[in-house]
Amino acid sequence: MSVRLAQGALEAIRREAARAYPHEACGALVGSSQVDVSDAPALSNREAVRPATRFTIAPADYLSVEQAAEARGAQLVGFWHSHPDHAARPSATDREHAWEGLLTVVVSVHEGEPREITAWSVPGPGLPFAQVPLSLEEA
Repeated sequence: MSVRLAQGALEAIRREAARAYPHEACGALVGSSQVDVSDAPALSNREAVRPATRFTIAPADYLSVEQAAEARGAQLVGFWHSHPDHAARPSATDREHAWEGLLTVVVSVHEGEPREITAWSVPGPGLPFAQVPLSLEEA
C-alpha cells in the first residue's frame, strides 16, 4: 500500500503545523480511501497539560469531521499531527492511541519550519506501527 497526499492536503498540513509551533498541531485525513488523501482539515489540539508534546482531539470534533467527510462522499481515513523539534516518527504514546484501520501521518517541524512527513499504519492489534510509502503532490 502507498498513500497519495494531494497538494491541497499537504499544504494544509504544513501551514497548520507551522502556525501551531511550538505546540503540536493535529488534524484529520479525508479521502476516497486510505490510499488517496484529498483533504487534511486542522482540528483543535485540546491537550491542556502538555500541548508541545501531546495532542488531544475532542469527540465532538472527531464526529464533526467524520460527518463532513461523509456528506461529501468521502471518508475519514486517519489523522495527522506534528512533532515540534522532533523526527517525523511516531512515539510510544502515538502507538497507544492509534487505531487499527486509520492512517497516522506525522510531520516534523524544526524551529517553526515543517520538514519531513511520514505515514504509518497499525497492521493489527498489539502490533507496532508499520511505515507506509507516501507520495506527496508538490506544487
